[in-house]
Amino acid sequence: MRRYNKAFILATTALACSPALAGAQEAGEARDGPIEEAAAVPAPAPTVDGAEIVVTAQRREERLVDVPISVSAVNQEALDRAQVRTVTDIATVVPNIQINETIGNTYGPLITIRGLSPSADTSLARDQPVGLYIDGVPIGKSTGAAFDIVDLERVEVLRGPQGTLYGKNTIGGAVNLITRKPSGEFGGQVSASYGTYDSFVGKMVVDLPEVAGFSLKLSGVTKQYGGYYRNSATGENFGEQDLWAGRVDLRWQPAANFSALYSYDISNSKGTPSQLALTAVTGAGPVAFINDLLAPYVVDGRTRTTGANSARQSDFETTGHALTLEWEPGLGDLTLKSITARRTAKTRSKSDFDGSPIDLLRFTLNNDYEQFTQEVQALGTLGDFKYTLGFFYLDDSYDVFNPRWNFQFGGNDRFDVSERGGESNSYAGYGQIAWTPSALDGRLTLSAGARYSHEEKSAHELLLANSAYAANPASPNSGVFLRDEDGNPITRSGQPAAGARPGAGGIGYTDLIPLENNGTWKKFTPEFNVLYKIQPSFSVYARYATGFKSGGINDTAATNAAFLTPYDPEKLTSYEAGLKYAGWNGRVQLNAAVYHSIYKDFQAGVFVPTLVTTNIINAGEAQFTGFEIDGALRPVDSLTINFGGGYVDARYTDFVLPDGTDVTDTYVLSRVPKWNWQFGAVHQADLGFAMLEMSANYSWRSSQYASIVADPLSKMPSYGLLNARIALTDIELGNGSTLELAAWGKNLTDKEYLVSAINLSILTVGQFGEPLSAGVEARVKF
Repeated sequence: MRRYNKAFILATTALACSPALAGAQEAGEARDGPIEEAAAVPAPAPTVDGAEIVVTAQRREERLVDVPISVSAVNQEALDRAQVRTVTDIATVVPNIQINETIGNTYGPLITIRGLSPSADTSLARDQPVGLYIDGVPIGKSTGAAFDIVDLERVEVLRGPQGTLYGKNTIGGAVNLITRKPSGEFGGQVSASYGTYDSFVGKMVVDLPEVAGFSLKLSGVTKQYGGYYRNSATGENFGEQDLWAGRVDLRWQPAANFSALYSYDISNSKGTPSQLALTAVTGAGPVAFINDLLAPYVVDGRTRTTGANSARQSDFETTGHALTLEWEPGLGDLTLKSITARRTAKTRSKSDFDGSPIDLLRFTLNNDYEQFTQEVQALGTLGDFKYTLGFFYLDDSYDVFNPRWNFQFGGNDRFDVSERGGESNSYAGYGQIAWTPSALDGRLTLSAGARYSHEEKSAHELLLANSAYAANPASPNSGVFLRDEDGNPITRSGQPAAGARPGAGGIGYTDLIPLENNGTWKKFTPEFNVLYKIQPSFSVYARYATGFKSGGINDTAATNAAFLTPYDPEKLTSYEAGLKYAGWNGRVQLNAAVYHSIYKDFQAGVFVPTLVTTNIINAGEAQFTGFEIDGALRPVDSLTINFGGGYVDARYTDFVLPDGTDVTDTYVLSRVPKWNWQFGAVHQADLGFAMLEMSANYSWRSSQYASIVADPLSKMPSYGLLNARIALTDIELGNGSTLELAAWGKNLTDKEYLVSAINLSILTVGQFGEPLSAGVEARVKF
């Protein structure tokens, strides 16, 4: 593995942080014209070249300034500069969104918007507060959502509930991944990147010419990473990855008013788990002995080499099929659209949660998930009215195998059993109508929308807590399974229940009968928006929205009673006001919003240390109040400055635990930094034979807690990351081909920071982020 000199890396990449203003041109000032004229010729939103970013946040192509919601959009060039390759990377270039890693693995991003974050274990039984979409297809669960994104055109991040325009219910926001469609013309690109710790990324995209109405685009990527953190117990590194991903897009357009697009994508990754460093030991009572046992392995801060003998596997594979049909029947501008999709996710992991080479806490976690979705939409215009109508259906199922070994010291016979699974069906009708009265010259737009959601869920669970079961199988704490009226386990064979315990020499846990539960939830959620254009490039808006996240079943419950007690739906009322400005010939863009959200029956995740999992209970009420701002300045043609940030005050206003304890003032909202901000710049200079492009981005977020208990041991301190890149672009190679050469650096200040942490009551482990890294990249476009 090649080692890089830190001083050399800093000296080289620091060039990207000092934009020279050579060749700057005097900024022109544009005078805003009539609203009608602006509608015909949209004012550009500032990018590096002043080109407009068109978004489809409301299912139509619109300027950012015309969209009455808080939305950020990032184009392909910005994504390439920031080395965005996975969902997790998006947070480095988009403000007011946080994407954490699920502790211990590499395949489950936790997306937080406006303080709404998912429970830390990404249970497949639960809905996520932030929706993730790829070309309009929802990614139902965050488990397996860290797939590599091949050939993105742009990313859109929508904040707040989005139920009246999107099929899958999204109470906290949505992240839209929009890929580039086949062009019908020959072209493409090939790129390769190599960096520290044996990181390599190779990518190829080929667009083929149209033949008989068919256009085909093929893309693929391969990625290898050797890992920075070393595992002294296995001889491997933590976080190693060998990934390949591919995508096929086939478009058929037999007529101008009809098109069919079939897309297939696959990501396959094999690797090792992330490092979990032992940061504290707090054993007491019967397990106090572990304090002296583990003391030699406690670390103070980022440590490159630790030992974890059971950290062996972190693999995942995702696949997706999608068929999108669009037809314009000739009834005005009516467009009918159908999106039919099937997606699968499979993960396999073997994890070690004690941060030491001693066999104390380890488990296997195998997830299998599949979903089918069907969405139909009708979009059109009637006079001064624009309308969107839609119907959505989802059918998904999952199975989980999750045995755990506690204090086995090398033994394999006696383990805790956890097998669970379930399925759900979701039906929804939604619509929105927007009125822009021509009598007001297109300045005012009033919108009203509504959604009706119907969700059905079922789950089964088989849990056997080995030690408690050995002491008394009839104890409520011995597990979750079918019991008789006295609490005794009912076996399939009719033989004594003692033989179902692993290690007891009997039939084993398969002799127990899983417990089953189901529930149905439904809700009507309206929304109202008003937008007023003061000038074509300047608008203000207000929004009232309601949201709904269905109830569910705790399939990771520790007792029968907990499993048989569903948690209630979460209901949202949101108030928002904002402004958008995009003027001065695309040299200035500013978006700002303030919001206040009230959640009734807020679904709070309570961590269960003995099961290394989180169960959901309902808090009476939680409130989130904050503001967001983002924008860009282009003072001269060669320089673009981007900025963004936000503040959120998230707190419980009514939270009483099931045992009657009032925790309203003591519990916190997990993974919610109060402050975050980003600042970046891109500078371009024409060298004649090439363009010199220098870019840098700094992002910072304040401290946050990893769980709803304000636990100092698992608190993640504030941190900021500096990334930069310097490139020679547009080097002519002939025949329309160009070459790009670049050097990049990430975490240039070598900041030490935590991306996740967990207190298991007897010990605490933390997952540290990557240190300073750098590399080079070459790209050929043709």
